[in-house]
Amino acid sequence: MIQFKSTEISKGVPFPHFAQGIGFGLTELILSPIPVMFLYNLFTAKGNVLERLRTITSPDETWGPNDGSMKHRLTNGFNMLAKHGIDNPAVVAYEDDYTHI
Repeated sequence: MIQFKSTEISKGVPFPHFAQGIGFGLTELILSPIPVMFLYNLFTAKGNVLERLRTITSPDETWGPNDGSMKHRLTNGFNMLAKHGIDNPAVVAYEDDYTHI
């Protein structure tokens, strides 16, 4: 923002100030819920500041895939054999051996 140069329609012709204002306003509208909800959750959580931060930044026990197919914890072996795979549904991985279905 310190070295901000307004965008240009063509070489040397900047966008009007109202158009830039609309762009900044829409950006603010879209991004403002992130810090607002962070502060709301921080102030409504119980405990001291560090406990509050730990609570609001940690997943709870219900966190996981929505369909419930992979609710088990992944181990160090990263068992990728699943109904839909983990990264790519077309790949089945057994340790270092990757094969296509």
